[in-house]
Amino acid sequence: MDDGGEWRQPRENTIEALSYGIQVSDGVEFDLRLTKDNHLVLHHDSKTENGEYPECMTLDELPNFIRPIEDLLDDTHFIRRLTEEGAFACIELKPPHPSSGKAGGWIGGKHRKEHMVKMIQYIEKSLDPLDIPESSSIIYSFEPKLISAAKQIDSKLKFSRLRPYIRQWGNWKTQRITAAPSFLISSLPRLLNKQRKEGSPMLPCSLQYLRGIESRINLGLSVGLEGPRLKRLNKYRRGYPIYVWPCDTDIERLLLEAGLTGITDNLSPYSTTLKNGYPRWTKPATKPLTDEKKAELYAVPEEQHESILLEFRDEISPWHELSDQERNLFIEKWRKKWSWERSLNTILEETSATSLPWEVPRIIGHRGAGKTHSA
Repeated sequence: MDDGGEWRQPRENTIEALSYGIQVSDGVEFDLRLTKDNHLVLHHDSKTENGEYPECMTLDELPNFIRPIEDLLDDTHFIRRLTEEGAFACIELKPPHPSSGKAGGWIGGKHRKEHMVKMIQYIEKSLDPLDIPESSSIIYSFEPKLISAAKQIDSKLKFSRLRPYIRQWGNWKTQRITAAPSFLISSLPRLLNKQRKEGSPMLPCSLQYLRGIESRINLGLSVGLEGPRLKRLNKYRRGYPIYVWPCDTDIERLLLEAGLTGITDNLSPYSTTLKNGYPRWTKPATKPLTDEKKAELYAVPEEQHESILLEFRDEISPWHELSDQERNLFIEKWRKKWSWERSLNTILEETSATSLPWEVPRIIGHRGAGKTHSA
């Protein structure tokens, strides 16, 4: 907020953005890089705005807005949501640009793995003192060495590969062109099988697999968000959690109704109506609506969306304040609706006032409160 009370989107991956995003949604996604002096810092791009590689700089040499993860974990608003209120954190470990000379440059597979090991050990040490439920965070990366690095040090954190591989430099158009062959040969059901075999508890997924030309021309079964393609998706995933990006407001309700999680770039308090005309509820997991309340919300005309949402935000009880019986009723309803394959007892063992099971669909703030500039 500025002095006049108007909301301004905070810069991506900053403490301000992440603290705000986790308050107004079910969780946040953010990026980490390893500096020259071995600090994990909040930064997405392979270079700073001055054209320098963060991996070749010390913490003190970086711009002031690029902060170490310790600063985020010292933010009481952020940590309370994560440890006490069931919010979720998607933590992406960024490999260095090959031209930086770090992690083996262009050819060093062994060194890339060593780099991942350092990052995992750092994040594990940082999170260890905190009482974060197991199903409240995921560590993922486009780096193919992520899983083997985690296994090498027997990390207790949960990990997931970002697939298909998209190189982490160049503009989006170039990245998409170079990734096209991977999209063509890997259908979403195949990706699900790979994730399951690796023991990952979720699948980070590009929207291209569910909507767009890539979703129709890849080798294997095509899936989608509506009709027969949605039925195929649910048949193969059997409740397996899928986190989809980008989640624009024209597909947000489709994702949630399909039982999927959306990673959004729009968490503006002024975004009260989805593009399909429905009111927007950004805490489907940490402030869940009963069927009755959902019907009441969706029946309100658009000009009253802002007022009804303000009313609901005060009226609806958050997950951590529900009784055990109320939480169990939600879990049973969701499990039946989306055909979760895990047993009810197993899921309930993972459920508490401070945690939700992996399968629950959420709205997650991308880079905190949304992307603010291009890579």
